[in-house]
Amino acid sequence: MIFFRQLFFIIFLFFLILNGLIKPCLAQEKETSNQQLEKLELEDLLDVEVVSPTRRKQSLENIAGSYTILTEEDIKVSGAMSVPEALKVVPGVLVTRMDSDKWSIGIRGFNGVFNSKQLILIDNRPITSPYYSEVIWSNQDLPIELVKRIEVIRGPWTSLWGSESFNGVINIITKSAKELQGTQSVSVVGNDVASQMVRQGGKFTDDGYFMVYAKGSYEPGKSYTVRGGTHKGSRDLVQGTTGFRTDWQNIFTDQFTIQGDISTSSITEQSPPGNPFSADKVKKGYGGYAQFTWDRATGLNSGMQFRTSYSRSETTFDDLEGVSNTIDAEYIYSADQIGINLFTLGLGGRYFWDSFEQGDHVRVRNEKFSRMDFSSFAQDKMTLIEDSLFLTLGLKLDYSEDGNLEPQSTARLLYTADEDEYWLAVSKATRVPSNWAREGRYQVNYNGKRYEIDASGNLDSEELTSVEAGYRRIFSDNLKLDLSLYFNSYDKLITLNYDPDTRIATPASALCGLTYGTEVALDWKVLPRLTLRPSISLSNQDFPGATLNDAGFSPPLNCPVYNLKIQALINLAEKWDLDLFGSYLNTMDDKDLSTGFGVDARLAWHPVDNLSLELIGSSLLSQVNEGNFETTEPSCSLRVIWDF
Repeated sequence: MIFFRQLFFIIFLFFLILNGLIKPCLAQEKETSNQQLEKLELEDLLDVEVVSPTRRKQSLENIAGSYTILTEEDIKVSGAMSVPEALKVVPGVLVTRMDSDKWSIGIRGFNGVFNSKQLILIDNRPITSPYYSEVIWSNQDLPIELVKRIEVIRGPWTSLWGSESFNGVINIITKSAKELQGTQSVSVVGNDVASQMVRQGGKFTDDGYFMVYAKGSYEPGKSYTVRGGTHKGSRDLVQGTTGFRTDWQNIFTDQFTIQGDISTSSITEQSPPGNPFSADKVKKGYGGYAQFTWDRATGLNSGMQFRTSYSRSETTFDDLEGVSNTIDAEYIYSADQIGINLFTLGLGGRYFWDSFEQGDHVRVRNEKFSRMDFSSFAQDKMTLIEDSLFLTLGLKLDYSEDGNLEPQSTARLLYTADEDEYWLAVSKATRVPSNWAREGRYQVNYNGKRYEIDASGNLDSEELTSVEAGYRRIFSDNLKLDLSLYFNSYDKLITLNYDPDTRIATPASALCGLTYGTEVALDWKVLPRLTLRPSISLSNQDFPGATLNDAGFSPPLNCPVYNLKIQALINLAEKWDLDLFGSYLNTMDDKDLSTGFGVDARLAWHPVDNLSLELIGSSLLSQVNEGNFETTEPSCSLRVIWDF
């Protein structure tokens, strides 16, 4: 009850402040040339085609859900050198760097390295490991300069994307080969990174384009500040990636894309505090994928898409070596408007197989594992009142060869009036437990003792019932507001029951609880040369009896969490930009390590049109990581981007 009073007081105070800002903005009766330009930029933003909220191309208008779209410009001004870094500015998303090759990314809670509650994709291809329920970031070194936009939709979208999108979807959309013509060199050097990327694009026919790139990087292990001292180094990471993309479009209806990459990584590990194993070992990792996509337009607002891909990843968990392979395919049909109905239909299948080589410290009972999954979905967006009231109903069926049939459903209502959008969503989601928890026996040998995780396979599917509501308004060309509220009820989440006598931990479907909160974001162009983007995310988790080992190693915090973020985008002069980002985290649990504050900065100079020099500082003030004991030390880098 106290949390709700705090929550609504902050929202009420926010609107009071906002009301004082609106009147001056709306009082301007004349549009200067700058304001007209800003209006065009706003219209261009609304015309951006996104695919994640509906599985069909559409503009940003009329979306009944909570979303954030990071455009190419947003990514650039953030100073991000990787996709996880770019996500730090998104409301409701908590990003923590655990080491040079490990990121903890959480949407609306459950922030942890083994986070199985959201789906991450690159060009609609899932990169979340089916076995580990995490992203192996050491095998995903996508150059940030190739990213066109990042679509983040918060809340359960399982009726479109399946059970892995329990708390949200992060879809990384890359640029087409046509947008990557010419040569580009990106060089980065700093106290904790050194990297070089070279890209070349060209044409092979009048309507056919290609792009190839190569990137190499080195990052030393992160430093850890703990009670009693500082631990230097942990996992020195060397990465290499090479990739390509080709796009061909005929003059009428079809567009074909073939893309892929091959990556390699080498990790020299030195044990951080708390690692039960001895250190100083080198781990090799390999990965790669190939994807084919065929888009066909069958009408002004209809079409089909067929996509298929193969992915392979070789990783090491301590001394347990594993190889994961995935083949997936999907077909999506977007129909034209039929009366009040707008249908989107889809079919998909995925086959994955894993194999492991036993280690001295970590062993598994089943050295090989495979599974075939099928899915289908249908969504209907109904126009109840023309241009004003829309109802979306969606259903997805996920079926696996072991006999599990998981229905995912949603109902979303959207009302628009002038510059206002109101939406309400009710969703029911289920999630099949990750492969590691479903079957197998894992043995860990430490100090002469054997510890085991016995996954018997007798687990129920995790369940989520979610109610969300939101409000969006464009007050003027200079001021935009996005507000969302959510209430999530979880049941049958995975917990580990540990017996100290036998030293055996058993996964069980025994954890239940609630998560509720709000996200408020503001985009305010204060002056022609100054833009502010503040946001606040308030959430509370109530999971009785939860421990750090619960929820698939993504523990709930069982306390209110306040996360404030603000971006300040400053055009200092004609060729100079200063961009600042600050973040404050407070878990409100009276622990001195539960509060974090961090500042990032980017100073950019553009001496000529095709050359950019950027001085980037990260974690300039000490930042405490959620659910962990380390703080990230400050870093400073110089990035040179040269197009020729």
